[in-house]
Amino acid sequence: MSAAVKRACDACHRRKVKCDGINPCRNCSSAQLTCTYNAIPQKKGPKGSRAKVISELRETQRQTSLSAKVQSRLNGLGSPSCISPSLAPTPGLLAPELVKEAVEFFFANMYSIMPIINRQRLEQQCMYIEQNPDTYCLLTSLSAYMMFQPGMSLPTGDPMLEHMPGAHIVSGTLLMEEAIRVRKGLDYLETPTLNTLCTSYFLFCSYYALEMREKAWFYLREATTLAHMCGMTKEESYAQFDNVESSRRRRLYWLLFVTERYDSGTRTLKRMMTRLT
Repeated sequence: MSAAVKRACDACHRRKVKCDGINPCRNCSSAQLTCTYNAIPQKKGPKGSRAKVISELRETQRQTSLSAKVQSRLNGLGSPSCISPSLAPTPGLLAPELVKEAVEFFFANMYSIMPIINRQRLEQQCMYIEQNPDTYCLLTSLSAYMMFQPGMSLPTGDPMLEHMPGAHIVSGTLLMEEAIRVRKGLDYLETPTLNTLCTSYFLFCSYYALEMREKAWFYLREATTLAHMCGMTKEESYAQFDNVESSRRRRLYWLLFVTERYDSGTRTLKRMMTRLT
């Protein structure tokens, strides 16, 4: 006898069908729906109608997809003030295809200068992204930064969007806003993780790519401060981790150290040149 599923996914719960509890579940896969577990379990109440809801679910997910939000922003219909006040991840925004494309692009083009992520462990975390907001923020900020890179494609399923001017910038900006918003629901300053530091670093990189240097500086300083809070300046702090984890932490610390010194030196040089002119 199979074990009972403790919790159904959002779509199966809405459709009132039996869920197998995996991610993605078989029902969502066959119906081509995004499988999420964002809803807060409610007490049992009167059973509603079993009317057709797949079309409704698809439309809701379409409206919250990155493609739809990019089109709205490009048409002037969306703005940062329209962001949902909820701190939960937006269902369907960070599609698996987008994550896969961003991860592939990062390891093919950026890993050599930013060797701060272990691919095998990242792919393992991707399997439980809906249950781990810290991982969600990491992958959202990583995807945002990749959107600003030349050659990165838009895996939105909308060929017209790929050729719309500014679509990549708007996509990256929306993902940055999503990461920052969801992150507010985490107590990451109290219990920072390695993913937390990487998220701050990718937000720095994203703002730097947009030439928004002051905001970029904020997230770089945040990352370096969190590194000090994690004890990454002390050699003994690495002994508690395995080789993969300790190697990632060392690389991240020195990447932050060098980037912070370079950025600080550049800012100082600019101030000196301004005074001389």
